[in-house]
Amino acid sequence: MRWLGMLCLVVAMQTAGAQPVLRFCAEDEDSHPWLLKGGRGLNMVMLGAVEERLALRILVERQPWKRCLQSLRDNLVDGAFKASFSAERQAFAHYPLRNGRVDEERRMLTESYHLFRRKGTAVHWDGQQLQVGERPVGAQAGFSIVPWLQAKGLKVDEGTRQAEAVLTKLVRERIDAAALQTQQAEHLIRKHPEWAGLIERLEPPLVAKPYYLLLSRALVLRDGALAERIWDAVGAVRESPAYQQAVAEFD
Repeated sequence: MRWLGMLCLVVAMQTAGAQPVLRFCAEDEDSHPWLLKGGRGLNMVMLGAVEERLALRILVERQPWKRCLQSLRDNLVDGAFKASFSAERQAFAHYPLRNGRVDEERRMLTESYHLFRRKGTAVHWDGQQLQVGERPVGAQAGFSIVPWLQAKGLKVDEGTRQAEAVLTKLVRERIDAAALQTQQAEHLIRKHPEWAGLIERLEPPLVAKPYYLLLSRALVLRDGALAERIWDAVGAVRESPAYQQAVAEFD
């Protein structure tokens, strides 16, 4: 009923010619520096600038990531962020495209995954071969790195949505390695200085990929021109001096 009431409100406002209102969802766990509890994070800075450029109002609801994607699939929200590309997601939602290909120029950000191990262990990654012991590799549930690891024949522990919990498993030797988004993992290691002597990051990154704002099928069908303006604004904001300064100053 809450969703129905909000959707009715949005329709009523748009019908009356008021400022358009869009509902987006995002994961409910911290992803430093992009998404933080309390409405902080560079993603929120970016969307605030998009609102100003397009005279929109964007309401963001934090949900478990799998639920957020399901909400997008069911057209209960207009968009979801931040999402790397996958054919599975493209089957039920829209990425920004140019000439039939995903348009990296209109990405929200680029993020990498690194492999973290306990110092002194034999876990190995050279950019081609990934070798671990008998324990699984830890990763966050629902994140795109999970199928990437599984495709390499690795056993994956995805029993938690929290990056901090994955690193705790590593410290407690319940997993052999952790595959996590780089900046969030490094932030957590700084937060727990006692971990710095126990954990090390292996180079090169496992993967580095662009992340996008996904828009719903319903929104693109209803107003494809608006969808294109939103994606255009995302790309323009990302490269703007004001946003670049926010990135440089963000703690």
